[in-house]
Amino acid sequence: MTAVDRLVALVAAEHATVYGYGVLGARLDDVKRRAAQVAYDSHRARRDQVVAAVAAAGGTAPAPLPAYDVTVDDARAAMELAVRLEEGLSLRWRDLVADTDDVALRRLAIAGLQETAVRAAQWRKTAGITPVTVPLPGTDPPAPTPSPS
Repeated sequence: MTAVDRLVALVAAEHATVYGYGVLGARLDDVKRRAAQVAYDSHRARRDQVVAAVAAAGGTAPAPLPAYDVTVDDARAAMELAVRLEEGLSLRWRDLVADTDDVALRRLAIAGLQETAVRAAQWRKTAGITPVTVPLPGTDPPAPTPSPS
């Protein structure tokens, strides 16, 4: 894959993540919903940056799908979805770090990877999922295990 292909994949993943946060926020209490809103806004901003990078590279960014297959029945499922969304984006950002020699794109990718890794850890902690952190964000995460209550 080229760096443009990676950017296009990132736009698609950011579209799905923005949609996912819109769904999961409805299942959270006010405090957690605020964290989801901050993540939602952050992902919209990152998506717009990546769309601009695709255009600058001569590519065409994909439009969002009309809907995504997302089901969230309760707060626990909402937080678990937030973790999966962040972990999935960490993978995409890591791929871009590896596939570009462009300094500006690499900086963007590293910042995206850092942000998604931190948010995934915050959601794991909030949801009581261990381990809270992973040794190499952007790699396939270990299966989550709930903390003992």
